[in-house]
Amino acid sequence: MLWLLANLLIRSALILAAGTLLCRLFRNMRAPQRHRILFSSFVLLLLWPLFATVIPEMELPAWTHSSNTSSVTIQQIVVARRAITQSPGFVLSPGLLWALAAFIALLPLLTAQLRLRILVSRAVLCEDLALNNLLYELCSQLGFSQPPALLIHPERLMPMASGVRNPRIILPSECFTWPPERRRVVLLHELAHIGRRDLLTERCARWIAAIWWFQPLAWGALRLLRRESERACDEQVIQFGVRPSDYAAELLAIAQAFTVHRTVSAVGLAMARPAGLEDRLRSILQPPRPPSQPSAVLALCCLTALTVAASAVTFSSESQPISTRGHTMKRTLFAGLLASAGLSAATIGGSLYDPSGAAVPNAEAMLYDPDTNTKFETTTAADGKFAFETLPAGQYILRVQSPGFVTLFREFNVKADSKVDRGLTLTLGKVQEQVTVAAAGTPAPPPTTPSTPKPLHVGGNVAQANLVTKTQPVYPMSAKAAGIQGIVELETVISTEGVPLDIRVLSSPSDDLTQSALEAVRQWRYKPTLLNGNPVEVITDVMVHYTLVK
Repeated sequence: MLWLLANLLIRSALILAAGTLLCRLFRNMRAPQRHRILFSSFVLLLLWPLFATVIPEMELPAWTHSSNTSSVTIQQIVVARRAITQSPGFVLSPGLLWALAAFIALLPLLTAQLRLRILVSRAVLCEDLALNNLLYELCSQLGFSQPPALLIHPERLMPMASGVRNPRIILPSECFTWPPERRRVVLLHELAHIGRRDLLTERCARWIAAIWWFQPLAWGALRLLRRESERACDEQVIQFGVRPSDYAAELLAIAQAFTVHRTVSAVGLAMARPAGLEDRLRSILQPPRPPSQPSAVLALCCLTALTVAASAVTFSSESQPISTRGHTMKRTLFAGLLASAGLSAATIGGSLYDPSGAAVPNAEAMLYDPDTNTKFETTTAADGKFAFETLPAGQYILRVQSPGFVTLFREFNVKADSKVDRGLTLTLGKVQEQVTVAAAGTPAPPPTTPSTPKPLHVGGNVAQANLVTKTQPVYPMSAKAAGIQGIVELETVISTEGVPLDIRVLSSPSDDLTQSALEAVRQWRYKPTLLNGNPVEVITDVMVHYTLVK
C-alpha cells in the first residue's frame, strides 16, 4: 500500500506541477488560456488511472548487472492429487477510509452549499427597472439566450454569481445607490463568470481534488485555477470597453466596502476577494498582451504528452526476465487502485506453529510482490496469527523468520476479494557437529550395485501436465559473489487451470537462491492435467540446480 500511495503521489504531482509550470513558462498567454491549461491538468489527473491501464507500457532500464558464468537446470516430478478449493471471504478494504477522507475534503463545499441556500432564501428578485434593463442589454450583447436571475440581498454581501444549472447574480441592497458605471462593471464581471461556466469548472476541479485528497498540489492548483478565472473575467470586462483604470478603481472600492462570506466562497464566485487582489489589479493596469493561441495549443500538447509518459514509463532492472515485463506495472497499479477504492482487495494470513503444535509469537513475516518490488512486513501475535490485508490481486512470496527455526518460504496467488488463511509449521534449525576418528586400516570399497528407484504408479488415465510457459530462474548476484551453489527443491500445487497455487520450499542452500527459484516458478503455466478426462490439481516437485562454472 505504501508503494501504491508513493506511486500515485509522484505521478499525479508530475501532472499538476506540469500544468502550473507551463502557465509560468508561457507568460505571453492570456488568462483564459492559462485557466484552460490548469483545468485540463485536473481532467487529465482524473483520467490518468484509465490511461495507466490501456496505454502500452514503456520500460527503461534502471541498472545493469555483470554477467558471470553460471547455469541453472530444472528437474520436475508431477503427482496427481485431489482438488483443493478456496472459499473467498469478505475483506474490509480501505475504501471506507478513502471515502471518509474525500467526504471530509468535500465538507466545506457541502456546508457552503447549505449556507448559500439560506442566503438565497432571504434574497428577492430585483424589481428595479433600470437594473433589469441593463442586465437584458448586456446579456443581448454577450449572446446569452436567457438572462440569469438577478437577486437582491438585504445584507452587505459582496456581488457574486452562483448556481450551475440555474445561474443567478446576487447583489447587495446598496446596489440601487450605485452609479451607472459600477452597476455596469459588476454585471459584466458576473456575466463573464456565467458565460465562461466558471462555476461548473471550479465545482468539477473541487471534486477531483477531493478524490485526490492526499495530493497537496491539487489544492494549490485549485486556488490558482480560481485566481485565473477571475483574471479571465477581468480581461473580458476590459475588452468590453471599460477603461482599465476605472475598472481597477471600482474593483478596489467594492473590495473595501463589502465582505466575503467564507462559508459561501466555495460555491459562489465573489467579485473581489482579498486573496490575490493585488495581483489582479497589477494585471488589469498592465497593457494588453497579443493573442497567443499557438502557445496555448503547444502547452496543452506538452501536458498531454507528460500525462501519457507518466502512465506508460516504468523502470526495471535488465536482469528481470522478458516474460515478466509488459503490463505488470499497469495490472498491479490498477489492482491497487481498485483495492483502495474498496472494489478489489485480498488478504493473506494464517497461524504459525512449531513442530509440537505450539504457537510461535513475534516471528518476522514479510510478504513480497516480485512484480512491483513491494514489501509488507508484520510480526505474529501471541497466538501465532498474522495477516496482510487490503492487497491487490496478484502473486506474492511469504517469508517467515524466527530465531532457532529454518526460514519458511511460501508462494500465494490471490484473486480479487479472496482471503487466504493457512496454518504454517516452522522446522527446527539443524545443529551440526563434526567428529573425526582416525585409525590404521584399509577402507572397504564402496558398493558397486546402484540402487534403482521404483516407478510411481498412478491409477486411472492420467495425462501428465505439460509446461507451456517457462521462466528461467536468474542466478542472484549476491549468491554469485558469495560462491553459493546447490539445489533448491520446491513443491507446488498446479490448479485445474494450470497455475501454480501454493509453492513450498523443501530445501535450499541459500535464501537468495530460494527467492530466485520462487520468482521464476510462480510464473510458470501448464496445460491442465486430466484424470479420466477431467482436469485435476496435481502436486509437482521442482528441483532447481544452481551451478557456478569456473
